[in-house]
This record gives sequence, C-alpha cells and structure tokens, in this order.
Amino acid sequence: MKRFFALIATAFLVASISAQAETVLRIGEGSIGRLDPHEATLVADSILMYNVYDTLVFPSLDGKSTEMKPHLAESIEVNESGTVFTVKLRPNVKFHSGNTLSSEDVKFSMNRIIELNTGFSYMFDGWVKSVDTPDPLTAVINLTNPYGTFYSALARLSIIDSKTVLAHLGKGDFGDLGDYGLDWTRKNSAGTGAYKARYHNTQERSELVKFDDYFLGIPDKAPDLVRLQYGQTDPTVIALFERGEMDIARSFIASETKKQLLSVKGVTIASEPGIAMLFMKPNVTKPPFDDVNCRKGFAYALDYEAMMLQEHVTDKIRGAIPAKSPMPSSHPGFDPTMPPIKQDMAKAKEFMAKCKYKPGSHKIQITWISTVAKEERFALIAQVNWKELGWESYVEPIVWAHWTQKVRGGAGTAPMIGQVYTFARIPDADAYLYNIFHSSRHGQYSASEFFADDQVDEMLDKARTMLPSSKRDALYAKILRRVQDLQATFTGFEVINTYPRSDRFSWPNMEKPNMNTGLMGGNHIFRLMEMKGG
Repeated sequence: MKRFFALIATAFLVASISAQAETVLRIGEGSIGRLDPHEATLVADSILMYNVYDTLVFPSLDGKSTEMKPHLAESIEVNESGTVFTVKLRPNVKFHSGNTLSSEDVKFSMNRIIELNTGFSYMFDGWVKSVDTPDPLTAVINLTNPYGTFYSALARLSIIDSKTVLAHLGKGDFGDLGDYGLDWTRKNSAGTGAYKARYHNTQERSELVKFDDYFLGIPDKAPDLVRLQYGQTDPTVIALFERGEMDIARSFIASETKKQLLSVKGVTIASEPGIAMLFMKPNVTKPPFDDVNCRKGFAYALDYEAMMLQEHVTDKIRGAIPAKSPMPSSHPGFDPTMPPIKQDMAKAKEFMAKCKYKPGSHKIQITWISTVAKEERFALIAQVNWKELGWESYVEPIVWAHWTQKVRGGAGTAPMIGQVYTFARIPDADAYLYNIFHSSRHGQYSASEFFADDQVDEMLDKARTMLPSSKRDALYAKILRRVQDLQATFTGFEVINTYPRSDRFSWPNMEKPNMNTGLMGGNHIFRLMEMKGG
C-alpha cells in the first residue's frame, strides 16, 4: 500500500513539474483575430496566419538579408516571360492533421483564396490562370500575364490542408464545395505551421500550442503555449503588465500608456520600422476635397511634427519619422530625393487662395476610429490647423466596422475624412500603391479617398506587369510623384511600430539586424522566440 501511495505521489509530482515547465507567451491584440488564413486582412489575422500556416516563400530569417526565399517550396523556377512558376515542394512536410503536403494542396489553396474573394485574394485573382499538378511535389502556376509582384505575393498564400477542409464542408454558396470549410477553419487549424490552434474565439482569445512535427523543427526554448487576447483596453494592458501577466502589447495603444509601462520592472519597447504609415484620407469626390488646390492647402496646413509627437514614447524611443511619399521608405521604388512632407502655412494659404471654395462654405467631417484613441488627437490637430485657414470642422468617433461599411457603400456614403494605418502586406510597391490609388480599388478601406486618375491607373497597370528591375522602380517613383502632385491623400508620417514587451523572452525579429521581415504580422514568429522563464 505504501508503494502504491508513493507511486501516486510521484505521478502527481511529475505532472506538477511538467505543468510548471510549460512556458506561456501572452499577447494583447486588437478587437478580432481571424483564424482562416484566406480571410486574413489585419495585424492579428496575419500573426495567426504566419504561425499556424506556412507559405511557399518567406523572407530569409538567417540574419543576413530579408530577401524572399523558398519556404514550403524547395525551389521555384520562372520562365523567361514571367508567366509560368514551377514550384518544387519540400518532401515529407506534415499538416497538423498528419496529412502530407502535396501539390494538390497548393492548387486547392490557390483556387480557394480566389473563389472566396476575401483576404489577400486580390493579389492572385485575375492573374492566376491555372495550377497544374504533374506530380505530388510539383505545382505549375500559370499566369495570365507577367506579374512583377507574384513571387513576393506568394508570401500571402497560406497553404491549407485540402483533405481536412474537404472533410469538413458545411452548407454554403460554393456549389459542391459548400462553405469551402469556412465554418470549421474559422475555429480550427489546418496548416503546416509551427503552432496549431487548441482554442480560438474571434472576439475573445486564441491559444496556440507547438506542433511537434513541424518541418523545420522548433527549439525547446520557444514558447510551448501562445495566448492571444483580443479587445484589451489601455487600462487592462497596464494592469496585466503590472501583475506580470502580459508579454507583448499591440502597437496601437497610446504613447502615454507605453511610457507608463516603462516604469514596470522588466518592460521595454520593441521597435518595428518600415511596416506602416498613417494617412488622413480625404474623400476627393466631396467638396471641398474635390479641388486639388483645396487639398494642397489642407495638406500644407497640417502640423506633422505635432502628429508624430503623439507616436513617440520618449525622446529616444520614437514612433514615427517624416514621410516623403505615401509609401514606406523600405519598399523598392521609394524615391529618396522627394522632400519630406511638412507643415508650411504660407504655402497652405497660397493654395487655398486658388481653391474654388471659400473657407467656411463647407463644414469638414473628421472621423477617427474609436478603438484607436490617438487618432482623436490627430483629428483635433487637423481641426486646429484648418481653422487657421478659416475652415470649421467637427470630430466624429466611429467604430471600424461602421466606417468600412460606409466606405464599401461608395463615395456618397464614405466620410469626408477617415484615418487609416496602412500596413505593408508584402514589401513591394505594387502591393502598397495599387491598393490605395488604383480606381478599381474603390470601396476598399485602403482606397477610401476614391481618387481616380487615368495616368496613375495606366502607370500602375504597366508597373505590375514588369518583372523586378530598376525600370520598374523608376516607374513607381514617377507614380509617387504624380499622386503627391495631385495630393491624392494626406500622408501623415511613416510609422515605427512600438510594442511594449516583457523581458521574459528574446525576440530576434525585433532585436537582430536583417531579421525584420517587412511583412505585417510577419515579425511575430513564435518559433524563433526564446522564453527565459515559465
């Protein structure tokens, strides 16, 4: 009997030690997180996507460069015209289900994202003609035309387990494919990623655990469990850090909150440059923004230094740098010779004098996203600046879902001014500029200006059919100059995302040279992090 109780006690001790040994990384994120990678659009979605799923290519994580390289692919060959991509897959890559990755999964994933017409489907829809599968490890992707962005765009095509999805089809609008497995994939993972979902609720939290059969292996010191909590307010974030119950906060919390967190033992700030920009987007179809001289007057009147000040955590920890154009300086095609965008009241009055509308003829509506408190300050700064020119305005909070709904309704329902942080989906000029300035994108939140210019459309269409080259970069520089000359938008500044983080783990993507992927959500790679405690 004594031996029996000794064995029981030993078992409990082992279980206790095992439980204590589990390392947990705790993250506070935005209002929602989508688990299905083919619906992903925002930061939280992308964080889930890059940890639960893998893509054919991904930026090099060797610390030497950020060049896109084959990832799930072993190699990718492109024909001379740039219209045929022959993908050789790594052998013996396992999905979370235990199924083995094959070319059929690549074909299924490409068809699925295009047919769902959500998330990053616009990077492939209209460009991919077909996907052939001559053998289980070879996928041949045939394009309709040369597409200079396509190789990089593959970093946004998550490869999903076709067998698992087909086994979990629900009722839906896709014929024999029903709902394309959406009801299931919105709650469960079907990827090859280093982590798999053990729990997911879009509005509440996600819990990810290590996938032991990950094809690249996972270091022992990587977190065993990652918990992403959604919809946390600034006071909640402060309380959790003070109790030692949070490791990473989202970058959108207020700068004062970040500064206050620096007084908490073990909390520092991680910086992520080259990923995002802040825009104040005028609806250029509505007076007075339908007049280019008016737009230039409003743009020159903005106090950009005061706006950037709202992003800085301390004098040394800066959260923004002046923009030179409406594209991050890290992207190919960026023109460093363009002057920094800054306030100039003399020029503002000069252009406003040419405006066909008299100050006060229209009251300006300035909306801000109610969950991003610092946007109210940008709105108030603009309100003061524009009052100096004689224009009255009112500041209106709006929830993200309501604002995007108004934008989808068209130029007539879209607000006069909307504020948007625009993130780099991939580090490519086309992926950034086409989404904002091509007239075909009207109705998308990124194009809420409803700007339309035949020359810009023509140049954007031409540039995206060019393979990466200095000529392509030069054309994008020309596009940047034209949209700036036409004041197609109000570019606030280039963001340096700042994340409060604990000292319980190391974060190579933020700490080491050449480890910044340049991808929205692509620097939260959990398998690369090392936990220093339980």
